[in-house]
Amino acid sequence: MGIALYQLLAQEYFKDFHVITGQKGLSREVQGVAVMDAPDALRWTKGKELIMTSGYALSKEPHCLERNFQEGAAQLATGFMIKRQRYLDTIPEHVVELFRRHDVPLISMPFEIAFMDVINQVNIAVMNQAFKSFRIRNDSVYRLSNLSFKERKIKKILQAVEAEMNFPAFLYDINEEKSFYSSANFRKISERFGLQDEDYWRPSREHSKHNLCEHMHMTRYRLIDPVNPDGPKISWVLIPIIMNDVTQAFFVVMESKDFLDYCDEYSIRIAFLELQSVYEQIMVAQSIGNIGFENFVLYALNYDEKDQDRLIYQASQHGISMSKKYICIMFAQSKDQTVSARDERKNFARAFSDSVVSKFGKMAFLEENRGIILWDTQGKNQYDLEYFCHVLEELRLKIKAKCNDMELEFAICRDEANMLSLKDSIKKCQKVMLMGKKLFPQNHIWDYEMLGPYAWIDIKEEELEAMLAQYRLILQDERNREPLKTLKVYLENNMNFSITAEKMYVHINTIRKRIDKMKELLDLPLEDRIARLKLEMLLQFLNL
Repeated sequence: MGIALYQLLAQEYFKDFHVITGQKGLSREVQGVAVMDAPDALRWTKGKELIMTSGYALSKEPHCLERNFQEGAAQLATGFMIKRQRYLDTIPEHVVELFRRHDVPLISMPFEIAFMDVINQVNIAVMNQAFKSFRIRNDSVYRLSNLSFKERKIKKILQAVEAEMNFPAFLYDINEEKSFYSSANFRKISERFGLQDEDYWRPSREHSKHNLCEHMHMTRYRLIDPVNPDGPKISWVLIPIIMNDVTQAFFVVMESKDFLDYCDEYSIRIAFLELQSVYEQIMVAQSIGNIGFENFVLYALNYDEKDQDRLIYQASQHGISMSKKYICIMFAQSKDQTVSARDERKNFARAFSDSVVSKFGKMAFLEENRGIILWDTQGKNQYDLEYFCHVLEELRLKIKAKCNDMELEFAICRDEANMLSLKDSIKKCQKVMLMGKKLFPQNHIWDYEMLGPYAWIDIKEEELEAMLAQYRLILQDERNREPLKTLKVYLENNMNFSITAEKMYVHINTIRKRIDKMKELLDLPLEDRIARLKLEMLLQFLNL
């Protein structure tokens, strides 16, 4: 990666630099600058360097350049710049002839120009050329939802890497589980060394590991073959593409022939930034898409039958099939916080996208601290409750870690339904959350089937709280907790004193005394079957 010498000299800064001879070599590539002020300095050059000199070495040893050309070191240089009228009033003819014969450009540079300024200008020119090589047209983020367009952008960047540096490149997208290659060269080299895609970020064979840039997590891996240490070697540079603390992809550049030089590493950094930009734009597009989906859900909850065509059209805009079946999951913030869940939307979305749930579900907020996840059943007839509890618990912990210890609770309605039935599904989830919190207060994930016959009860929360008020008043005295719990167990066991005593590990007379106490406090008509049933159900909603 560099810039042709003629392109460099065409810039305004170099207008007073004159090419003396060697014009045929002006297409040579410049990657950096070296300074020669010792007769044997060229023995340490690598090539593609623009050599600058004050002429001091030539003035002391006029034939030192001849030796350098004879040894082949001088021909590796892109060109030579000799400062005018510092140590040499004129450049000797035999020196000019050497450069002409080998087609190595010889350039005179102004006396007053500082070496450091020239070095800076060359570095800037090389950087600008690299930016130009990797420049990818910035299309609207809305188009990034088109997968083929994303693929074209990634492939274009990878192809630019190989064309610019002559090192094949590869990117593995973790979410899509898809590999992209700069050309077939990458796969050919991989097959030659018996490497699978995952070996590039998780090597299965003996290897060395060297950190090139800690900030970018840029690492060089090199395979070690203890059986054949002198055999062909292979190494590669790995950079993970991380968005919001989540690794989205692995970017790999192969070093099958030689190590990357510092200019190549610079090109890799530019390519990495371009790839990262692609993923950032995708994330923005997904965020916009989530908001659009949220608006669609709110529209679906409030549409009339006469608006059904409009609803179907809106669904198509978000890639939602009205006939596809979904499982509805409601989430809610379980305790009051100064910041609502919606205010934490950015961190909330990060945690959601990092969870298993995001692979199957779409999320939408319904209000400040409540929302739904529509789980695409993907044709699967049954999902185990244990599985849902596992993935939702993972999501809960990720939300808690990213959103200031926010606690979530979930209600699941596993009855598959299409979008036209979304309103009914949400009502069921609301009931699950209301009843679940009352019946199983120790849980934070509830399922419709967990409620049993209580799922059939249609009672408003304020009415339920009014009916429980008398019992909550009694519970303010801690001494009443055990008698009230005894009453609950007593009713569950058909008012049998012996079984109740056995289950509570107390004497039967203690049970009798506790039940008498509750009859006195609550004025209980236990002989009335309906009143008894009502009492038994209400006691289920007390945290005893």
